[in-house]
Amino acid sequence: MKNYELVLMLNVSTTENAKKEFLSGVESKCKVLDKDDMGVQSLYFTLKGGVKQAYFVSYNIEAEDKEIEEIRNYLKYNTTLIRYEIFARSAGQEFFFFEKLQAVFDKTIEEIKDKKYGQKVIFFTKEENEKYINWKSIAILKYYLTRFGTIKPRFYTGNSVKIQKKLRKEIIRARGFGLLPFINH
Repeated sequence: MKNYELVLMLNVSTTENAKKEFLSGVESKCKVLDKDDMGVQSLYFTLKGGVKQAYFVSYNIEAEDKEIEEIRNYLKYNTTLIRYEIFARSAGQEFFFFEKLQAVFDKTIEEIKDKKYGQKVIFFTKEENEKYINWKSIAILKYYLTRFGTIKPRFYTGNSVKIQKKLRKEIIRARGFGLLPFINH
Protein backbone atom coordinates (compact mmCIF):
# COMPACT_ATOMS: atom_id res chain seq x y z
CA MET A 1 0.00 0.00 0.00
CA LYS A 2 1.26 3.44 -0.96
CA ASN A 3 0.26 6.84 0.37
CA TYR A 4 -1.28 9.41 -1.96
CA GLU A 5 -2.89 12.81 -1.75
CA LEU A 6 -6.05 13.13 -3.83
CA VAL A 7 -7.14 16.71 -4.48
CA LEU A 8 -10.56 17.41 -5.96
CA MET A 9 -11.82 20.72 -7.37
CA LEU A 10 -15.60 20.59 -7.38
CA ASN A 11 -18.05 22.84 -9.19
CA VAL A 12 -19.47 25.45 -6.79
CA SER A 13 -22.89 25.39 -8.47
CA THR A 14 -23.38 21.69 -7.65
CA THR A 15 -26.04 20.92 -5.04
CA GLU A 16 -24.99 19.78 -1.57
CA ASN A 17 -26.57 16.33 -2.03
CA ALA A 18 -24.74 15.79 -5.33
CA LYS A 19 -21.42 16.77 -3.67
CA LYS A 20 -21.98 14.39 -0.75
CA GLU A 21 -22.96 11.55 -3.08
CA PHE A 22 -19.92 12.15 -5.29
CA LEU A 23 -17.50 12.37 -2.33
CA SER A 24 -18.91 9.22 -0.71
CA GLY A 25 -18.36 7.45 -4.04
CA VAL A 26 -14.72 8.56 -4.03
CA GLU A 27 -14.27 7.53 -0.39
CA SER A 28 -15.63 4.06 -1.10
CA LYS A 29 -12.92 3.38 -3.70
CA CYS A 30 -9.97 3.48 -1.29
CA LYS A 31 -8.86 3.69 2.33
CA VAL A 32 -9.14 7.32 3.47
CA LEU A 33 -6.73 8.24 6.26
CA ASP A 34 -7.57 11.97 6.49
CA LYS A 35 -9.93 14.39 4.78
CA ASP A 36 -9.35 18.14 4.47
CA ASP A 37 -12.44 20.08 3.39
CA MET A 38 -10.92 23.39 2.24
CA GLY A 39 -14.21 24.92 1.18
CA VAL A 40 -14.76 27.43 -1.61
CA GLN A 41 -11.59 29.14 -2.86
CA SER A 42 -11.31 31.98 -5.37
CA LEU A 43 -9.11 31.23 -8.35
CA TYR A 44 -6.52 33.59 -9.84
CA PHE A 45 -7.63 32.85 -13.37
CA THR A 46 -10.87 31.83 -15.03
CA LEU A 47 -11.18 28.17 -15.98
CA LYS A 48 -13.10 26.72 -18.90
CA GLY A 49 -16.79 27.57 -18.63
CA GLY A 50 -16.20 30.83 -16.74
CA VAL A 51 -15.39 29.14 -13.43
CA LYS A 52 -13.84 31.65 -10.99
CA GLN A 53 -14.33 29.69 -7.76
CA ALA A 54 -14.03 26.05 -6.83
CA TYR A 55 -14.80 23.86 -3.84
CA PHE A 56 -11.62 22.04 -2.74
CA VAL A 57 -11.42 18.70 -0.94
CA SER A 58 -8.13 16.96 -0.20
CA TYR A 59 -7.75 13.33 0.90
CA ASN A 60 -4.83 11.48 2.41
CA ILE A 61 -5.37 7.97 1.05
CA GLU A 62 -3.69 4.60 1.13
CA ALA A 63 -4.14 2.58 -2.04
CA GLU A 64 -2.68 0.08 -4.47
CA ASP A 65 -2.07 0.91 -8.12
CA LYS A 66 -5.25 -0.94 -9.12
CA GLU A 67 -7.34 1.18 -6.75
CA ILE A 68 -5.79 4.38 -8.12
CA GLU A 69 -6.88 3.35 -11.61
CA GLU A 70 -10.41 2.71 -10.30
CA ILE A 71 -10.45 6.19 -8.77
CA ARG A 72 -9.23 7.76 -12.02
CA ASN A 73 -11.94 5.91 -13.98
CA TYR A 74 -14.59 7.05 -11.48
CA LEU A 75 -13.44 10.68 -11.79
CA LYS A 76 -13.17 10.78 -15.60
CA TYR A 77 -16.64 11.81 -16.75
CA ASN A 78 -18.32 13.64 -13.94
CA THR A 79 -19.97 17.07 -14.11
CA THR A 80 -19.44 17.68 -10.38
CA LEU A 81 -15.65 17.62 -10.80
CA ILE A 82 -13.69 20.44 -12.44
CA ARG A 83 -10.17 19.10 -11.95
CA TYR A 84 -8.34 16.51 -9.85
CA GLU A 85 -4.77 15.50 -9.04
CA ILE A 86 -3.27 12.47 -7.33
CA PHE A 87 0.15 13.01 -5.74
CA ALA A 88 2.34 10.21 -4.43
CA ARG A 89 3.49 10.86 -0.88
CA SER A 90 6.40 9.43 1.05
CA ALA A 91 5.58 7.48 4.21
CA GLY A 92 6.98 10.14 6.55
CA GLN A 93 5.41 13.10 4.77
CA GLU A 94 2.89 14.96 6.90
CA PHE A 95 -0.66 15.64 5.67
CA PHE A 96 -1.59 19.27 6.33
CA PHE A 97 -5.00 20.77 6.94
CA PHE A 98 -5.67 24.07 5.18
CA GLU A 99 -7.19 25.92 8.17
CA LYS A 100 -4.36 24.91 10.53
CA LEU A 101 -1.73 26.04 8.03
CA GLN A 102 -3.44 29.41 7.61
CA ALA A 103 -3.44 29.89 11.39
CA VAL A 104 0.29 29.13 11.54
CA PHE A 105 1.03 31.57 8.72
CA ASP A 106 -1.05 34.47 10.05
CA LYS A 107 1.61 35.15 12.71
CA THR A 108 4.46 34.56 10.27
CA ILE A 109 3.07 36.93 7.66
CA GLU A 110 2.89 39.73 10.23
CA GLU A 111 6.58 39.12 11.02
CA ILE A 112 7.46 39.15 7.31
CA LYS A 113 5.68 42.47 6.83
CA ASP A 114 7.47 43.96 9.87
CA LYS A 115 10.95 42.67 8.94
CA LYS A 116 11.01 43.21 5.18
CA TYR A 117 14.61 42.80 3.96
CA GLY A 118 14.07 44.05 0.43
CA GLN A 119 12.92 41.02 -1.55
CA LYS A 120 14.36 38.43 0.83
CA VAL A 121 11.94 35.99 2.41
CA ILE A 122 13.70 33.69 4.84
CA PHE A 123 10.83 31.60 6.25
CA PHE A 124 11.83 28.25 4.70
CA THR A 125 15.56 28.71 5.34
CA LYS A 126 14.90 27.76 8.98
CA GLU A 127 14.95 23.98 9.47
CA GLU A 128 11.84 23.88 11.67
CA ASN A 129 9.78 25.57 8.92
CA GLU A 130 10.91 23.21 6.17
CA LYS A 131 8.04 20.82 6.90
CA TYR A 132 5.46 23.49 5.91
CA ILE A 133 6.41 23.44 2.23
CA ASN A 134 3.08 22.38 0.76
CA TRP A 135 0.75 23.53 -2.01
CA LYS A 136 -1.82 24.44 0.67
CA SER A 137 0.59 27.01 2.15
CA ILE A 138 -0.75 29.63 -0.24
CA ALA A 139 -0.43 32.52 2.20
CA ILE A 140 3.34 32.09 2.48
CA LEU A 141 4.00 30.86 -1.08
CA LYS A 142 2.80 34.23 -2.41
CA TYR A 143 5.88 35.82 -0.86
CA TYR A 144 8.10 33.55 -2.95
CA LEU A 145 6.75 35.04 -6.18
CA THR A 146 8.08 38.23 -7.75
CA ARG A 147 5.78 41.10 -8.63
CA PHE A 148 5.60 39.64 -12.14
CA GLY A 149 4.52 36.21 -10.88
CA THR A 150 7.77 34.32 -11.41
CA ILE A 151 9.39 32.25 -8.66
CA LYS A 152 12.09 34.15 -6.79
CA PRO A 153 15.58 32.73 -7.34
CA ARG A 154 17.73 31.30 -4.56
CA PHE A 155 19.75 34.51 -4.49
CA TYR A 156 16.76 36.31 -2.97
CA THR A 157 15.27 33.50 -0.91
CA GLY A 158 18.47 32.21 0.66
CA ASN A 159 17.18 28.63 0.35
CA SER A 160 19.31 25.59 -0.27
CA VAL A 161 18.95 23.84 -3.62
CA LYS A 162 16.89 21.05 -2.03
CA ILE A 163 14.44 23.49 -0.40
CA GLN A 164 14.20 25.65 -3.52
CA LYS A 165 13.28 22.60 -5.64
CA LYS A 166 10.58 21.54 -3.17
CA LEU A 167 9.27 25.10 -3.06
CA ARG A 168 9.16 25.32 -6.86
CA LYS A 169 7.28 22.02 -7.12
CA GLU A 170 4.63 23.13 -4.61
CA ILE A 171 4.21 26.55 -6.26
CA ILE A 172 3.63 24.82 -9.60
CA ARG A 173 1.02 22.55 -7.98
CA ALA A 174 -0.80 25.54 -6.47
CA ARG A 175 -0.70 27.29 -9.85
CA GLY A 176 -2.20 24.22 -11.50
CA PHE A 177 -5.19 24.49 -9.18
CA GLY A 178 -5.51 28.22 -9.84
CA LEU A 179 -4.62 29.21 -6.28
CA LEU A 180 -1.52 31.17 -7.35
CA PRO A 181 -1.04 33.29 -10.50
CA PHE A 182 1.15 32.28 -13.41
CA ILE A 183 1.80 35.97 -14.17
CA ASN A 184 0.82 39.23 -12.54
CA HIS A 185 -0.43 42.06 -14.66
